[in-house]
Amino acid sequence: MSENDKYFEDNLASQGTSFYLRDESDHSWAVMEHVFEKMKLRGWFIQTDQRILRDYTCLAKDHFEGQKGDLKFKAEKYRIGFKIEFFQEINTVNRSGGYYDFEKLKLMPYLLRLSFLTELKHIKETCKADGYMDQSKPVIARAFDKVMDHIKSSCHYREGKELPEYEVPSYNSKDKGGKRIKNGEVKYFRDHKGCLQRGTVYHNINNMWWVILHEHKYRNIASFEFFDLDSEENRKRKLIKKSGHHKPAARIKFNETATSQISKECKGIGKLGRLMKANEMLAKLYKFDWTSRHFAFELKSNGRLSLVEIESKAWGNHTVHENPIKLSLYGRELPMSGTESYWVKALREYVVHGKRTVTEWFCKDSNGQGPDAHYWPEVRKLAWEIGALVS
Repeated sequence: MSENDKYFEDNLASQGTSFYLRDESDHSWAVMEHVFEKMKLRGWFIQTDQRILRDYTCLAKDHFEGQKGDLKFKAEKYRIGFKIEFFQEINTVNRSGGYYDFEKLKLMPYLLRLSFLTELKHIKETCKADGYMDQSKPVIARAFDKVMDHIKSSCHYREGKELPEYEVPSYNSKDKGGKRIKNGEVKYFRDHKGCLQRGTVYHNINNMWWVILHEHKYRNIASFEFFDLDSEENRKRKLIKKSGHHKPAARIKFNETATSQISKECKGIGKLGRLMKANEMLAKLYKFDWTSRHFAFELKSNGRLSLVEIESKAWGNHTVHENPIKLSLYGRELPMSGTESYWVKALREYVVHGKRTVTEWFCKDSNGQGPDAHYWPEVRKLAWEIGALVS
């Protein structure tokens, strides 16, 4: 067994609270018992993990838990070592408890964090005394140093990759406006709320770039999200995307009396009247790009309903048909996308039976945040007006 196979490490560098020891021999188990004995002398209560004992009895001999005040840990014994992970239940994010939180060290209250670091120091000293090497990654404070460490420790690193003169392939280094990005440049982007952000960029991998926001914070952003302040839109401090949820029409509650009256009128105008209203709605959906093809219903000579395609923008090709293309209207799978099929089937039942078949599902991504979702209040109102909206 080489020396490299006999070591321990922590994950403080990533704000974790784990300690892991690796040893190919059975000696690691004796080391763990020795660590536990010393922890008990420092006031720790240690026992078999009670949840594992209750639910997975056959595994209980390799799982442990301990507590000292508000500081807790769970430990697991492996064939080639063991792991101890500390946590607390005072300041947590995950609803299942602090053990399942990310960045446990960051969430720990100050005094508990000091207690944990002291305990970790004692554990490391015990393991060093048994001949194990500390291979923990250094804790880096500044964002710039962290980014440089990420770049230079990557298997994709090439000499000078972090320098401004290093040329990143064009397909991985073009911003939103098509400009080439270079290491060390200051570029702008927007966060998830649309707020203007800026930072110094360094290439990571593929089209992803590290962005240093300030001394202690950095992010990983795709090249196409960057831009310069060369247009009025780019200079806006906050760019709010259109959303169906933020339009007043999205919150309208339709009058029940008026809804009942519309339903009666819908029944009274017959199939042909409903067909005309449904075609009006299909035309509106095509105009809003909710469907890539302009569909329309027709009545056959025998009174049955049929479907035709008048115009198409599918696959990026705009085609106006001289003679409308007849399509299958009945069947398990219609010759169109799932979104288009939803609208066609819903309006088909509306035309034939006069039923309210259109539900509150009005946009491509179903959550009101899609690129065209801001149209949905208008579509909703139209569906209500023709008597197709499920109230």
